[in-house]
Amino acid sequence: VGGGALGDPAGFLAASYLRGVPWIGVPTTLVAQVDSSIGGKTGVDLPEGKNLLGAFHHPASIILDIAALQTLPGRQLRAALGEIVKMAALGDEALFATLETEGEAVATGTAAAFETGIVAEIVERPAWAKVAVVAADEREQGATGGRITLNLGHTVAHALEAVDGYANLLHGEAVAYGTRAAVRIGVAMGVTPADRAARIEGLLTRLALGVAPLAYPADAVVEATRTDKKHAGGRLRWVLPT
Repeated sequence: VGGGALGDPAGFLAASYLRGVPWIGVPTTLVAQVDSSIGGKTGVDLPEGKNLLGAFHHPASIILDIAALQTLPGRQLRAALGEIVKMAALGDEALFATLETEGEAVATGTAAAFETGIVAEIVERPAWAKVAVVAADEREQGATGGRITLNLGHTVAHALEAVDGYANLLHGEAVAYGTRAAVRIGVAMGVTPADRAARIEGLLTRLALGVAPLAYPADAVVEATRTDKKHAGGRLRWVLPT
């Protein structure tokens, strides 16, 4: 019972103890409800990088209760929208439109956002989308597409978290910066259309995500990407919006 910082190591402990025991996840943060509690990835961070020690061990059940989200600090709610914007950028146009009109209400935790079902929608849509992706490609074995797409924004995000020492940035905040990086790389490579890039970055700006300059040395962040798990044939694989 808790957020991803508890769920990930709890799941890893369940995977390791007696070579695996059943467990049930009750995520109580927004980022855990839409992302980290789903998919069976469990693990712990090392000084060298994010989730470098872990296992695939799905919970027997996941219980999402959005009432728990009403107890969260505003920063936790806003940060989680970084993960939800990522899912919208992967192609959920209805979610994208909802975030553009209602995202700020969710970020500030207004009572109306809960009462009208907006919070339920922005939890349910990305959660079920991730279930579908994981069911089709549990261990990221697809050469293109598949579960690797969920890594959009995470290469730079994990590097930022490592350079930060996991001390200040919340995960969703790091993903917002990482998504901006992926968008700009995509534009530079001719993969991401300019209008799509502008819409993604505009939404992040509207939600006050990935806006303030970070003080981490750029070379340290680039070096930290070398420990990212998304390598194939000795090369780092990037997910870029199309």
